[in-house]
Order: sequence, then structure tokens, then C-alpha cells
Amino acid sequence: MTAPTRAAAYPTGFWVLWWGTLINRVGEFVVPLLGFYLTAHAHLGVTQVSVILAMLGLGRFVSEGLSGPLTDRRGPAFTMIVALTGGAVMILALSFAQGFWWTAAGVLGFSLLSALYKPAASTAVAELTQGPQRTRAYNLLYWAINVGAATAPLLGGWLAGRSLRLLFWLDAATMAAYALLLTLLYPRTPRAAPQGDARTRRLLPRDALLWQFCLASLLFGLTYQSYKVLAVVFAQQGFSAAQYGQVLAVNGALVVLLGLPLGHLIARSGHPRWQALGAALLGAGFLGHAVAHTLWAHMVAVAVWTVGEIIAYGISKTIISELGPPAQRGTYIGLVGSMAGLATLLAPLLGGALLQSLGAGRMWVVIAGLALLAALLLLALEGRVQTRLARAAGTATG
Repeated sequence: MTAPTRAAAYPTGFWVLWWGTLINRVGEFVVPLLGFYLTAHAHLGVTQVSVILAMLGLGRFVSEGLSGPLTDRRGPAFTMIVALTGGAVMILALSFAQGFWWTAAGVLGFSLLSALYKPAASTAVAELTQGPQRTRAYNLLYWAINVGAATAPLLGGWLAGRSLRLLFWLDAATMAAYALLLTLLYPRTPRAAPQGDARTRRLLPRDALLWQFCLASLLFGLTYQSYKVLAVVFAQQGFSAAQYGQVLAVNGALVVLLGLPLGHLIARSGHPRWQALGAALLGAGFLGHAVAHTLWAHMVAVAVWTVGEIIAYGISKTIISELGPPAQRGTYIGLVGSMAGLATLLAPLLGGALLQSLGAGRMWVVIAGLALLAALLLLALEGRVQTRLARAAGTATG
């Protein structure tokens, strides 16, 4: 199949999402450099900066849970446009914020609005695709996200040398450009009126499988987000900031190089066990940091958990998009996404507490154990997940 044919296999709406994501992520300057901005420009203390950065996780935890029901009722396009437009406005306001309290409020407001985007985007992909194509589509979007994530800090660092405030304006401009792209080009489909009894329309569904899946996602996220503690460990072990950047660059490079081929391989079977394997590799990689004392050993550890991240990403999105009824797809995706937000909030706090009480080696053992617990839980849920997915496939084709 030629490249144009492969491109034509995906609907226009998906490519609107893909190009919009790439534009937005390449211009995502503020969040990656926020800690530097708050320290060097706003002259805030370490504790104040930590609290402000925690607002990103708090906002995501709250917002992603609310985004799902909003997406189910108003559609993914509406929710994404609200998120991007609101996020752009808050980024501009944040550029003028002064003092700890105004800055913390601005970051929380930005996170509450912008984090509405992720469940809506995942729901949009699920509505536009089906079967193995859905997993491939999630991985194509994941690849675009990581190309942007690798580019934005470099470009942002260069722009910061000219004007820190310029970062805020350009970030807002890319969010607004993506919102305009969605407004003009994303196909609209009428939303069906909510059906079923009050039990099926609850904000928090009574679905044991969903909540067990959420727990596995939280355990996975607590391990993954603990990479932020790696900077502290590197400093303690005498490595330089440049060496820390080199180690983390392994993550971005491998995602760009392996994200698409691995994602397409996984899409061929679409078996839930891939997610358990991804969680196990994530845990094994972080366990590697416990015994790593050289730069190369840490790079190998990062390579292992990066492969786990890649394997788990696309298949987990596909599973959760098919786990619940189509009318509640956004709600299910949003609740699982909120677990990632909660992990973003808790992981640095947990890692810091473990590092102080246990030391680096034992800290990594505990953190790796969380991912291994996630893998065991996902294996235990495998049969029920397969039954649910088979039922969803039968409903779609019936």
C-alpha cells in the first residue's frame, strides 16, 4: 500500500486532528519551560514552584473526568474547541500574572480548560475509526504528539533567549490556530439525544470493570510520571543537567523511531495482553534505575520503559474506547484520563517522600512495583475485557 493510499484510508476528520495536534504540540512552549520561567523570571521559591506545577495535575484530574460527559452530550469538536480557545485565553492571562497566588490560579485555570481536550480527542478518534485502524490511528496521533514534544523545548529554549513572554503568545497562537482548524474543517455529526434510564446516564458509571481498569491506569501512571524524580536522583549521583537531557532524549527518540512500527504491529492482533506487557516493561525499566550508576545504564533503563510506554499507549486507548456503550464513550475515556491527571499530581509527591525515607535504590523498587501490580491486574481483567470487546464488536457489526 502506497503512502497516499494509506493516508486516504483515514477520514478527513482524523487528519484535521493529526495536523492540528502537530501544530499545537510544536508550539507547546509554556508547560515544558514553566518551572524555569517561574524560577528565573518570576523569582518564586522551590516550594512555590512545586505547588504551582502541581496545579497542572490537579486541573487535569478534575477536568478530564468532566470532559467525558460534556463530549458525550455536545460532541468532541465542541469540547476540543472550548478547551483550545479557553486554554489560549488563559495562557495569555498567565503571561501577565504576578505573584504566587495569581500565578497558581492562572495555571490551575489553564489546566482546567485545556485538559478538557484529551478525552474529546480520544473520543473523536474512536468515532472516526474502527477495528485495527483505530489502534493505528491512536499511534499516529501519539507519534505527532511526541514529535512536537521533542521539538517544542528546543525551539522554546531558543525563543526564550529573545523574549520569555513571546513563548506565551506563540503557545496561545498555536492553540487558537488549532481551534480555528477544527471550526472550519472538522466534520460535524448530529448528537443523538441521551437514551436509557438514569443509571446509564450517571456521571460516574457503576461498572466494576471500568473502575478496576482505572486503578490499573493509576498504578501505571504513578510509575510513568515518576520519571520527573529522575532529575533529583541524577543531581544526587553527580550527573550534569546536560547528561540528564541526553538520557531523557532517549525516550523521545525511541518514540519517534519505534512508535509507528510497534503500534502497527500491536494493531494487527489488538489483544489486551499487550497492555499488560507494556506495564511490565515499564516496571522493569524503572527497576533498572535502581541498579544504574552510569549514564549508559540509565539510558538502557529509559529505553526499556519507553518501549513499555509505546506498547501500552495505543492499545489502552482502543480498549477504553470500546469498554463502555458508545453513548458513554467520552465518559469512560475521561475517567481513565483523570487517573493520569491524578498520577501527575501524586507521583512527584510520592517519589519525593520515598526518596527521602528509603533512598534512590529502594524508591525505584517501590515505584517499579506499582507498574508490575498494574500488569498483574490487567492480566486478571483480560478475560472480562475480551468478552466486553467481543460484545462491542458484535454490536457494531450487527
